[in-house]
Amino acid sequence: MFKQVGKIAATALRPASRRHGVEASRLNVLVGHRYRVLIAMVLILLSLTPQSVMAQDLFAPPSPVKVSVVSMVDQTTPDGKFVLAVTMDIQKPWHVNGSKDQIPEVLNYLIPTQITIPDKPDWLAVGRMQLPKTHVLPVTYTGTPVDLPVFEGKVSFFVPIWVKKDTKAGQYTIPVQIRYQTCDDKSCLAPKTESFEVLVKVGDKQIFAPAMVLEQFNEFDTAALDDFTESSGNLGESGSDSVVFDAFGLSFSLDGSGLGGMLGLLLMAMVGGALLNLTPCVLPVIPLKIMLLHKSAGTRGKGMLLGLFMSLGVMGFWLALGIAIAGISDFSQVNQLFQYPLFNMGMGILICLLAIGMCGLFSVKLPNSVYNVTPKHDTFTGSVLFGIMTAVLSTPCTGPFMGAAAAWSATQPALVTVAIFAAIGAGMAIPYLILSAFPALAKKMPSAGPASVLVKQFLGLCLLAAGSYFLGVGLNGLLTQPPDEPGLWHWWMVCGILALAGYWMAYRSIKLGGKRPAAITWAIIGLLITVGSLNMGRSLTAKGPIDWVMYTPDRMAQAQRQGKVVLVDFTAQWCLNCQVLEHQVLYSEKIVDFLTSDRIVPMKVDLTSANPDGADLLQQAGRVTIPLLVIYDADGQERFKSDSYTVGQVSQILEQLTGSDPAH
Repeated sequence: MFKQVGKIAATALRPASRRHGVEASRLNVLVGHRYRVLIAMVLILLSLTPQSVMAQDLFAPPSPVKVSVVSMVDQTTPDGKFVLAVTMDIQKPWHVNGSKDQIPEVLNYLIPTQITIPDKPDWLAVGRMQLPKTHVLPVTYTGTPVDLPVFEGKVSFFVPIWVKKDTKAGQYTIPVQIRYQTCDDKSCLAPKTESFEVLVKVGDKQIFAPAMVLEQFNEFDTAALDDFTESSGNLGESGSDSVVFDAFGLSFSLDGSGLGGMLGLLLMAMVGGALLNLTPCVLPVIPLKIMLLHKSAGTRGKGMLLGLFMSLGVMGFWLALGIAIAGISDFSQVNQLFQYPLFNMGMGILICLLAIGMCGLFSVKLPNSVYNVTPKHDTFTGSVLFGIMTAVLSTPCTGPFMGAAAAWSATQPALVTVAIFAAIGAGMAIPYLILSAFPALAKKMPSAGPASVLVKQFLGLCLLAAGSYFLGVGLNGLLTQPPDEPGLWHWWMVCGILALAGYWMAYRSIKLGGKRPAAITWAIIGLLITVGSLNMGRSLTAKGPIDWVMYTPDRMAQAQRQGKVVLVDFTAQWCLNCQVLEHQVLYSEKIVDFLTSDRIVPMKVDLTSANPDGADLLQQAGRVTIPLLVIYDADGQERFKSDSYTVGQVSQILEQLTGSDPAH
């Protein structure tokens, strides 16, 4: 073709007299030299154009599908997460086929819609893609009507991306390829493959794309970023089904599709269960368990049996929980029990009874049912009940590694769900099995005499403080109507009992030991506990540096109409993790500077008791558990969500949304 067009161009440039003799002058008059040059240039350009482009672009009808790929961020950070949106604008009456696993077997010759990250870069991980809704279209390709899931109109596929922690700052590209087949209800066009490259910058902070671009992400479920599950990066193909763990700066992923990966996930679930024993939900009853094991430490065989029965109680509860989540559609979390004030009060009464028995006040004859649940009597039934109680008390808290494993398991087949929850229970029970197997560890405590009585009394008073906490939370739930924030008076009751425990330790240590160094040391420790408890009560009952707005839909709408950034803290009095995060992160000087400015509205959703509006907002955020912090920008778009946030994370996003640091 190049030679043919070249000859035509040469002919066009040749003087007219050499071509047609006497007719040359007429042609010169009609065309002229300038027009001959223009014609020659057009023909030369056509000769340089590949024949395939000419055939497809110049003579083919316009494609009924337009594809675009955009990123949620202009810049991200190492260990940052963001989303790509692959948008298909499909003209009527056309559609594209569903993904590979959506196409019926009888139509398996059709080309499915496939989005891939070819030659996936090693600096990123790809999460599970979020698909748009399909429409069922009856087609007659086989001669009989068959229901085919298809994508129609304007649809977006969302691809979560996780930048690995060791990625260096710089400019990167993400290759994206989409293959699809365009059809109507009777015939199909040839399959088409389109390739794109998305530019990504990695720097010291995350910068979101302009608002016009972010509108394309309105339908994206941001929970996919918080509970990031790695996939193969291919839509319509079976992925690696991995779970990403991120705790204490340690980030890694495990593939649950194989035997080795599944065993790794079970191990991580056990580690998370073991770490639950260190959360503030469980620590109050640890002394109770130590005293029970100490009681039986003289008999190794019985001590091991008591530890085993205690562990069976823990594991039995978590196993039952896994079965409930796998088989009961309305049961999605356990901490919803703590939203019922009577449940909190019942737990408080039970713990107070255990505490009173621990202090030795059950010296009179009580019903046998009471003795079965007190540490004074080392029975197998009491051990099982101890285990169940400890497991129930652990449910408002989430330990490292446990949350990711539990969230992943809830989306898996029932057997996998039950196995993961059973592993959590086994991990939580391990410390008690170890103590029962090695009774010498429990023997470190005083075994007899006044010192032993003092230890039991001190631990009993600490346990009584824990019981009073749950009693106070339950009463607050009964006395408060949402959206009002519950009172804080119960903290004085808790801290007062702790102060009494410290004073009793100091007084009895001097009384029993006189001026001996050990007695003076324990007396000083007791006085420090007393002073610290009173200071803690003052701190916990203070109004705090933030003027919270209690959430209602109307107050949220008003803040958004005013163009304010809204920080929403989902919390409850029974959620000790929530209290820790609020005091350690949100009450830090840097965050307080932001939240006291006129550009941000700090809003609180209290779920201490039934709060339908708050529960609806939690559901809209894609979560069923707390603690949770969600930050909305001035346009009402969710820009940050986390259940284990830091001062640096919160201050960074607030600085981005407000455009300045209030400290400067």
